[in-house]
Amino acid sequence: MIWGSYRPPSAVMQWSEKDLFAVELFEPPSEEPVMQRPRLPGGIVPLPGEALASWLLRYAEPFGIAPDDLLLRNSDVQLAGRGDWCRRPHPHLIERLATATAVDPPRITEMTFGAEAVDEALDDQRERFSAQRFRAPTTISRRQRRMAVCVHCLADDAMPYVRRDWTAGWATVCVDHKTVLTGDCPECGYKLRMPALSSRDYFAPDRCPRCSFRLATASPREAHPAAVALHRKLIEARESGVFDLPGQGAITWPVAMALFDVLLGTVWINTGLVVRRRLAARIGRDFGHGVLGPEPTGSYDGLLILAWILDGWPDRVRVAIAILQAPRPRRQVERWRDLNDETRQKLLDLLLAIWPDQKPGDDRGWWRAWIENLPETGDELRARAAVDRFPHRRMRLLALADVRDGMPVELAAEAAGIIPRTLYIWLRRGAKGGLDAALDRQRGALNQAQAVEIAQWIAEAPTNQPRWRTNRVQNEVFRRYRLEISKDVAQNLLRKHGPWVRRRVGAPHRWSQPHD
Repeated sequence: MIWGSYRPPSAVMQWSEKDLFAVELFEPPSEEPVMQRPRLPGGIVPLPGEALASWLLRYAEPFGIAPDDLLLRNSDVQLAGRGDWCRRPHPHLIERLATATAVDPPRITEMTFGAEAVDEALDDQRERFSAQRFRAPTTISRRQRRMAVCVHCLADDAMPYVRRDWTAGWATVCVDHKTVLTGDCPECGYKLRMPALSSRDYFAPDRCPRCSFRLATASPREAHPAAVALHRKLIEARESGVFDLPGQGAITWPVAMALFDVLLGTVWINTGLVVRRRLAARIGRDFGHGVLGPEPTGSYDGLLILAWILDGWPDRVRVAIAILQAPRPRRQVERWRDLNDETRQKLLDLLLAIWPDQKPGDDRGWWRAWIENLPETGDELRARAAVDRFPHRRMRLLALADVRDGMPVELAAEAAGIIPRTLYIWLRRGAKGGLDAALDRQRGALNQAQAVEIAQWIAEAPTNQPRWRTNRVQNEVFRRYRLEISKDVAQNLLRKHGPWVRRRVGAPHRWSQPHD
């Protein structure tokens, strides 16, 4: 023990013996590497098929420290990055975990999905086959920690843990118990999530984090044998990198997932409820009544639809497109703009062999020469739309700008929120009368004979059905006379000639008697 002192920064200031404090010297740390790894505490060994995040949370639980703080150093934070790094950890992080936990690196790698960056978008997006993913896609980071569990597996576990296969975005079925994975709490509806590796919360995968409901006591939905068989093929294809397509042979894993996106996009994107119910009824006739609900939107429903299509490939692809009244395969592939050229070409080779493109007539697309030779470029049309004061002109300028840049009419109409027929009308008007003719609203007035005919058609409307809307009258007028009428005109026709009884609003109830 020696004594040291604190010297103030200013030499003028005086110090006394009270400023002395004790200092204890230690031997410098040895530079020789430790030959033996620290022994793993008993009972914290990786379980069969366990996910890396589940094992790390169980490992750090006895210490009361978050896994990131317990096992990683400050220099490893940059390699870990943001989000759920344990799905595809860097090789240096695997070595760091192996050194800290005395578990071999190959065993740790088995609990992950590998380090291939190409698979991140294929496996990490939760509920990949659900309708919500196609209609309102969200970023991957918000759904990384979402998970679904098999309640029977949790009930059989002596120590509940999360399997690696459950954390894949396309995982919907437990192949061992042939049940649908549970992603929501049956008691409170909370969406199950894997705790963050920076959290110190108690890890209990068999309990709901919100209401503490025991998930092992829930009654899961039984999976259809076709869905179980397809899910087993997906697991095998994920490990081998090759998926066996019926009648076509082996295709790579990225091409298979892109094909599933195109097929389910045909079902979920821009299709009406009536046609989707017809498809569900057709699948019910083939797979059994009640396998799909009246409005199937879940990830398991998407998996079952894929199983039905692949079970009768390629005939059922044609049946599905015909029932849904969907665009042809080439238009379906063009929706996915993030595909690389090689994958896009393989999808076209597969789908065009089933349903080739329709040969257009000689007079089809006669307006294309006008839009391609338009003096204004796509950027100039968008700049003009930015300063235009009328909303309908802005919308038309943006749609025409997309077509001017080479976008297909169907995709440009979808981006503008209109049907392709409307955009074709604008293009034909522009080819006949110029750009101003395509931008201006051309409202046609019904003559006397046409007005009488439409009034008679409205008067014969069935009264035991919901009231007709203005869009129905507008579409009927356009179908018969190729004229566009406004919503106000259609509404006046419905009020004047409709057979529906108008509801009368009575006088307000008087709560007090009038004074004499």
